Amino acid sequence: MITKKSYTLLIIISIIGTFLFPYGIINTMVSLKYETENAGDCISKVTGDNLCESISNFKIYFSISLVVLILLLAFKSKLVKNV
Repeated sequence: MITKKSYTLLIIISIIGTFLFPYGIINTMVSLKYETENAGDCISKVTGDNLCESISNFKIYFSISLVVLILLLAFKSKLVKNV
């Protein structure tokens, strides 16, 4: 059982993640377009980061955030301590 404040904080974090990670995907895709020479390249010429790996990670983080949000909403009555 968790407190109502903790539950609310987890909901807020999940909602922020649900909106923030797709922005990260779009931002990284723009970097992929302008910071690489060829269409198949994944390594940024500016930072040296693997942009394809970053996009994959953001997709995983988005999925986790969305699943956590759905589970929190679905099981509210079982998770929140009635005080």
